[in-house]
Amino acid sequence: MLTKDTQKIQEHVRAERQERVEDRTRKNLIDEIQSNTITVESDAGRDVTSVEAQMGRPLTAAAIKSKLKRICNRLYFEESKSDPSKIGVYLQDPTGKIYVNPQGEVLNLIHICGMESGISPEFSVLHKGKKRVANPALMELLGNKKPTRDIPQWIEVDTVIGETRGWRTVLLRLMHHGLITEHDVNKHFGWTPTHQSEKWQKQVN
Repeated sequence: MLTKDTQKIQEHVRAERQERVEDRTRKNLIDEIQSNTITVESDAGRDVTSVEAQMGRPLTAAAIKSKLKRICNRLYFEESKSDPSKIGVYLQDPTGKIYVNPQGEVLNLIHICGMESGISPEFSVLHKGKKRVANPALMELLGNKKPTRDIPQWIEVDTVIGETRGWRTVLLRLMHHGLITEHDVNKHFGWTPTHQSEKWQKQVN
């Protein structure tokens, strides 16, 4: 038979285990909500979900690729097979993954980012949608209790479901990888954005 002390120890261990499970569940719910929830803040007063507001000076994919190839001839571009509206931007590098392109060329490529295969706005446009996630209020009901009609099991949060990539976002990615410089951007694209952009200034400083 178990002694009272042994029973108390086992009850304490079970209580601690349950508390850890609840804490982990709570953290997972919070992480899921934070990872899916977005606050689409304006950029210097512009609505970043509006194509018109973010269009600025649009460029074709051909123009962007031509300018970038003049800056860095190690860049390689290829249309996405799964999404023809996108183009992958790669760096040809001996340490990259071996890839045989449609022309039969064997290349070593490092993926840098993606860009639009058609017209790119100057600034990225975020597309919003809804995602259903577990209601954090249910943390109040952990254990043997069940959700009530007053506390729904699920809630909907705003989330980014897509992006029309702006060409300045592509430039930022390449600058962060050390593949192009401020001088390159200024010479081939123009350093100063068409519209005031707090995000651009923050990213380049």
